[in-house]
Amino acid sequence: SSDTAAARVMDVVARTFRDACPTGIAELSHLREALMKIAQEKISVDAINTMLEDAAQGEKCIDIEYFLKWLTTDSVGVDTSYLAGFCGSMPHVHHLQVPAEPHFSGSIEDFREKHKDNASTLERLQNTVKVCAKCGKACAFTLACCNACGASLQDVQQSHSDNIFMGFIYGIAEGKFRYKISMRVQTPEFLCFDDPLQCSPCHLNAIPTSLYCKDLRYLFTNPEKGLVLVKRLYEIGSQAALEQYWDHEAFREKIWAGQQRPSQAQALEAWAVTGFNFPPSMFQLHLQFIHLPLFPFHYNLFQSGEHFTRGRFFPLEYMKQALALGDAVRIENAGSCDIESLISKVKAAGVDYDQVYDAMVHKIHALQRKLSPWREADFRYRVMEGQVFEGRSAFPELDPKQVQKSDAQAMCNYGRPYEEGKPSGTYYQFAKAPEEVLAFEES
Repeated sequence: SSDTAAARVMDVVARTFRDACPTGIAELSHLREALMKIAQEKISVDAINTMLEDAAQGEKCIDIEYFLKWLTTDSVGVDTSYLAGFCGSMPHVHHLQVPAEPHFSGSIEDFREKHKDNASTLERLQNTVKVCAKCGKACAFTLACCNACGASLQDVQQSHSDNIFMGFIYGIAEGKFRYKISMRVQTPEFLCFDDPLQCSPCHLNAIPTSLYCKDLRYLFTNPEKGLVLVKRLYEIGSQAALEQYWDHEAFREKIWAGQQRPSQAQALEAWAVTGFNFPPSMFQLHLQFIHLPLFPFHYNLFQSGEHFTRGRFFPLEYMKQALALGDAVRIENAGSCDIESLISKVKAAGVDYDQVYDAMVHKIHALQRKLSPWREADFRYRVMEGQVFEGRSAFPELDPKQVQKSDAQAMCNYGRPYEEGKPSGTYYQFAKAPEEVLAFEES
């Protein structure tokens, strides 16, 4: 068939490019010369230049695997396939191993029983969520699909889940699992740790521990103080990424294409996606610090609109600009303020959410393309339209979500080093009693 013939031609072209570029990266000028020779004047120089400009998006070099994928998918829209079945080598960055015992040796249910007469403490111990029936993740109640495994949440009813982050802060020993933390930074006021469901090889959460802030809306009850807090959360996360991840040479070579280590943590703004979700899946303010590139599965979710969702993900840059407006964006009753009204209020004061969000989207695509550490040779499969393929052979007996689960275990840094095949961790050394954690809007 014509489709088969075209596929064979593309295979030959792909093999030629890969053989010619053993490093996987080609200078745009060299690629232009090669394409002009292949085209033999049947494609104009202007057309080739336009194609390369579209593919490279201003970069002087381009990743060959990305370019080949772009060639075969750009004309028909977003590629919905992704690499899976990781079989390569992955350097892991071990968390800080600082032994500590739990402040409260019982379970979260025991903790509830102990504080059963304190309505405020009980409220802080739970989230309103939709629990994914496929993988069990507690997801924000507004999501249509699970942002861990991609399963539909359309028919899932709202329920409550344990607020694990408050469990960390209170030093509770366990809930449905041991509340040990893949620790990156701990101080009397802050915690920074690897996200248990990492979207990228360096995906951290930074949270305040001496303040309880249910979600980002409460920051606008005191914009000046809120601005100081979000900046501090960024400092904590970026310093951890710089000193632990960037200083790991093998990791930097593999994941960040051997880029030179930035001299200051502030410079990581150019490399990371940072921000807050509303509604969050955990009801304690937490800055998502997601250093690009994303894992293949999660980049695919992003392309499908199921990660960093417009109207739910609030980039740190937006939050800083918004909170800097001060009294013009101050709100009194944060809990009753719907998010659309807050966005409109901030826009009327001069900061447009959509502009900041669109710039973030462009950055994600550009950095995914620039860093591009994922090689076909490191993966056994490709998932297309919900089915697992090896080469051109389909494996209908393989569940893509189970393959993704295995990939996460192989590629993530959460809980490294493993102990007896399971993630390790520690407890928060500066655990707080409930009365020591003040409400942000009342502090």
